[in-house]
Amino acid sequence: MSDQDNLQPQLRKRANETLTRLGASEREALLIKGWMSHDARWFMAVAGEYGMAAANRLNQVAARAAGKVEAQRITRALQLPPRTALDDYLLAQEILVAFLGPDLIEYGIFPTSDRAYRMNVRRCFAYDNAVRAGIAEQYACGIFARVAGWFDALGLAHEINPALGQCLKAQGRECVYTITLRGAEGGLR
Repeated sequence: MSDQDNLQPQLRKRANETLTRLGASEREALLIKGWMSHDARWFMAVAGEYGMAAANRLNQVAARAAGKVEAQRITRALQLPPRTALDDYLLAQEILVAFLGPDLIEYGIFPTSDRAYRMNVRRCFAYDNAVRAGIAEQYACGIFARVAGWFDALGLAHEINPALGQCLKAQGRECVYTITLRGAEGGLR
């Protein structure tokens, strides 16, 4: 076969022309929904094959690793400066949430000192999906594992209280975490 017989370049051109029917926000929403669908199906496949304990453990490992990589990529792409104060980190966190799907979670951020803040999650896609799947009471939070990956990427030693574990909402508790920054390899003074 010769390159003249290769249909791929012409098909790519037609595909790209077709994709222009979607605006940037529509395309972004579809990508986020695709990621969410994969995430949920991956979790349930692992739970079905190896049990909930393994699925929760592996989800937290994968979420933290993904958080680290995405924070590195996004901060590099946006050329964000090093974090030198809690406010700098909180802005970086908000940029990451806004980039990854701001409609997935509703929360408030309340500073408790110059090195700590409380995050109160009112609505969370992960909890909502765990309820729909009938596994909420067994689900361990992967959201704050991802946030921990952001801290890793930014070189910020931190403490999350309560410690990551079972979903607080599924236990009938408020989803409230206090995050304290403890010094820094990456610049927080």
